Amino acid sequence: MKDVLKNYNSNGNGHTDSNEQSADSELLIKGAIFVRNKGNLVKVKFENILWMKGDGNYTTLVTRDSVYSLRNILKDFESVLPESDFMRIHKSYIVRLEEIVAINPREIMVGKDSVPVGRTYYQNLINGINKLSSGGSD
Repeated sequence: MKDVLKNYNSNGNGHTDSNEQSADSELLIKGAIFVRNKGNLVKVKFENILWMKGDGNYTTLVTRDSVYSLRNILKDFESVLPESDFMRIHKSYIVRLEEIVAINPREIMVGKDSVPVGRTYYQNLINGINKLSSGGSD
């Protein structure tokens, strides 16, 4: 794992233990990651992350009040984010499920932002939500 994601286990080597649960319980600060920004490590709480976009070796991380451009691949983030709160919805995008406000087969509205959704990811998302179909005219 690259040095930007400071969600280390207690031995500080940055490698993931074979037992994810024990590695997580050893973290000093839970529910957040630390990202490099202007020479500082800035805490970003999972609950403040809206979505992220991978672009080669970089990832754009969008939170409620900031946008970070980080030198990490999207998979680095996917490995530390809680699976129950985040979902990959495109080969280049991960979103916080709680922040989704609208869905169609081409894009998802996350807050005020429109994020593309891949065809296979769309099916997984649709299969995992409660939906009511309109029985006729609205």
